[in-house]
Amino acid sequence: MPKRETFLYDPELIGELLDAGLIDEGCICVACGNNLEGYRISRKAEKEFDRLGMAVRDQDWETFCGINVEVNEILDKVHIRALIDIFHFSRISLFRGIAPKRLLQEAFTEDILNVLLDVGYINKISLKGPTISYESGFVLADRASRMLKQAGYVK
Repeated sequence: MPKRETFLYDPELIGELLDAGLIDEGCICVACGNNLEGYRISRKAEKEFDRLGMAVRDQDWETFCGINVEVNEILDKVHIRALIDIFHFSRISLFRGIAPKRLLQEAFTEDILNVLLDVGYINKISLKGPTISYESGFVLADRASRMLKQAGYVK
């Protein structure tokens, strides 16, 4: 939930949820500088919801729209490979929805990641909190997810 939408809730309640480890605080950093801060349900809370039989994860990857997207002339094979890696890393439950920055920097040069950030195919994520294992990383933008799916690289 974006931080700007939490004005509907008591700030003390948000603080208590953070202190209890039921939500994580984070920031999606984009190249234009319009960084979106917000909250997500923590792993601890997900386990409790699972125990109660309530599904809270968004696993509906099949809902991408069917607009035809051509691969951008700026992207080459190494950029596509980086996007595929980000897609798969973010699906690993240990990484909690983000592709860890450390792993991607070991596999790809800074230039490759910067191109993907600049053209808007990935967003940088920065998280903070006592229960966070991977504090920074990347996620695919919707347009990159659609492009990979339509090109047949991912299902």
